Amino acid sequence: MPRPSAGDLPAIPPSPFAQSRSGVPAPVAPAPFSSTNQPNTPTPAGSATPTARGLFNAFRRRWVLGTFLGVLVAAIAVVVAWMTMPAGKHQARALVQLRPKGVEFVNRNQEDFAAYRRHQIFLLKTRDLITRTLADPAVASLNMVKQSDDPVQLIEDQLKVTVVADDILEVTLTGNHLDDMKVILDHLVKRYIDDATLFDRRQRDDEVKKLDRLAESLRLEIESEEKRIELRGIASSTTGGEDNARRLAELQAKYITADGEYNRVTRDIGRMESEVKVLRQQLEDKNPKAMPDPVLVNQAIRSDPRVVKALTAWNTEKDRYDRELKTAGGDETVPLIVELKAKVDKLFKEYEEAKKLATTEAIEVARAIETAQRQQRVARLETDIQIAREDRDGLKAERDAYKKLIDVGVGGGLNIEAMRKALQPQRDTLDKINSHLAQLRVQKELDARVTMRGSPEAIPNNNLNRKIALSAASGFVAIFGAILLVAFLEWRTRRVDGVEQVVGELGMRVIGTVPAFPSRANLRAAEASGANWRFVLNEAINSTRTMLLHTARSQSMQVVMVTSATQGEGKTSLASQLASSMATAGMRTLIVDCDLRNPSIQKLFELPLGPGVSEVLRQEVDVSEAVQATAVPNLWVITAGQCSHTTIAAIAQGHPLETLFNRLRGQFDFVIVDSCPVLPVADALLIGQHVDGVVFSIMQDISQLPKVMTASEKLHQLNIPLVGAVVNGIKQDTYSYGYNYVKQLPA
Repeated sequence: MPRPSAGDLPAIPPSPFAQSRSGVPAPVAPAPFSSTNQPNTPTPAGSATPTARGLFNAFRRRWVLGTFLGVLVAAIAVVVAWMTMPAGKHQARALVQLRPKGVEFVNRNQEDFAAYRRHQIFLLKTRDLITRTLADPAVASLNMVKQSDDPVQLIEDQLKVTVVADDILEVTLTGNHLDDMKVILDHLVKRYIDDATLFDRRQRDDEVKKLDRLAESLRLEIESEEKRIELRGIASSTTGGEDNARRLAELQAKYITADGEYNRVTRDIGRMESEVKVLRQQLEDKNPKAMPDPVLVNQAIRSDPRVVKALTAWNTEKDRYDRELKTAGGDETVPLIVELKAKVDKLFKEYEEAKKLATTEAIEVARAIETAQRQQRVARLETDIQIAREDRDGLKAERDAYKKLIDVGVGGGLNIEAMRKALQPQRDTLDKINSHLAQLRVQKELDARVTMRGSPEAIPNNNLNRKIALSAASGFVAIFGAILLVAFLEWRTRRVDGVEQVVGELGMRVIGTVPAFPSRANLRAAEASGANWRFVLNEAINSTRTMLLHTARSQSMQVVMVTSATQGEGKTSLASQLASSMATAGMRTLIVDCDLRNPSIQKLFELPLGPGVSEVLRQEVDVSEAVQATAVPNLWVITAGQCSHTTIAAIAQGHPLETLFNRLRGQFDFVIVDSCPVLPVADALLIGQHVDGVVFSIMQDISQLPKVMTASEKLHQLNIPLVGAVVNGIKQDTYSYGYNYVKQLPA
């Protein structure tokens, strides 16, 4: 069949699609469908939780940026970790041993060694000790001391004393001058030991002197008392026999009993006098703040006639209400029950009011009763005090009589033996003092309580391995953190990673895939093996064409619109490639460029921009004048033309578009409409309502799942049939695209 020239409509071929009697294809009910020709409802666009595969694909798209940022952040982290981590502090260490004091013979007590140890730790860290150590010429000449602005503060900050055993202290000095620290620590510990030894010696000498004076005083006191007892025995012609001792013991027991009874009565008098004083103060208080006894108040309230009357009336009416409610079967809506309930509530309120009025009066009555009770109690106590005083006077006389008998002896004699026994505590104390003096003299011959074990040792610490490990770890963490951050930020854009997402997460039927343009290295490798990327692309388009034609025949579709969610997703390239493939297969194919705002079909086929769709919709030219032939056999194009506000208004009206597509259905086997994206403007939604189906173009690593989902949802809400999706930009090693099988065939 000869190809028509530009501007002429091609001859009408027999249409392979169902047509009405008027020659126009019978309208097809718009219904989205899947690969099984069943309704296909879009699903939510993917999970909101990133997966390992999703993050990997996201990083694959931004691997240059992610790697660069990772390396940069890792370098910064390594430098910061290396600079901030100290190179390591050296340490000088000395061990100090403390000796327990031992059991004291005087009081048989063990000293509090933990308290003694804490005291020594405090002394080791005193500023005075550090100052005197630094004043030593051998220490003051050290570089560590001379280079410091405040060496005392420096040593205070770096000196540490820890308990490593019950009787051993570890003294450490940390810093960068290892040899200097060893010298300082040696002088510091030795000066501390000298101070502690001198203090112990002085304390022991002072204690010996005090105990010597005390022992001498006790010894003289005991000798003097023994002489006095001996003289009194001679004067009373007694030596303190056993009979005298027994009788004296009896008198002493009676004296003790009388004295105890006298003291008890005295305490009772004091207690009663205190109670009288408190009661008088309470009676003199004209405005008492404390509430009276609640028992008296409650008794006064319950006996109040108003309260009794109100309570009786309320109880009577409440009993009647309970009986009537039981008779009514518990139904509280009965008028009589409601009336009785209101009356009971009213009587209860009257009872509460009467109780409030009676409470004030009851408080006054209770206070008056308490006042009378206090007055009676005061009178009773005063009588008891007078009686007790008389009893005490009698007990005092009895006790003094026994004391006099004891003083003058029994039968004129003197219990010499008891007087000698009374000196035993002084003798025991003197023995303890002598024992303690002996212990102190033994300790004087022993070694000092504080000694240094060995000499201070130097412990160098370069810490280089830790710095290297920490810096390396910081670098690894930083680079992986930066890569993960870039991958996560890229993943949040929710770009399409592959066909699985389109099918699984968007719920779209994929009718074809288009390979990505290969790199130069891959092209050279393909050409060397006899393959050509163009043939790979053609085979992919032909496969998509086959799927589209099969669906079109089964669904009676002739006009198919190619669109996308946003621009840059390959819809125009897909439309032109599909149209070229159909024309190559012998089908009379027409491309209609309905992307009026940003047309590009005319550039692909090197055709003039107009007249085109815009002029046809404005009825400035006939359709036959807008059809232009291309260099591809069986392929014609209607370009976009010069778009205007009138053109956009004509699209919104719908009738001009419907008329255009109805005329084209009768002239071509297949019409492919290249529309604008769905989301930026409403043109695609308006055009889609007049086509038989829509092919959705998706670009791998470019298209975003939420936007594709939104666009497909808009098409679905307008009942625009979605034939399926074509995924562009598929990597050639992903879905079996390659050069090993598809090779250029001879003409």
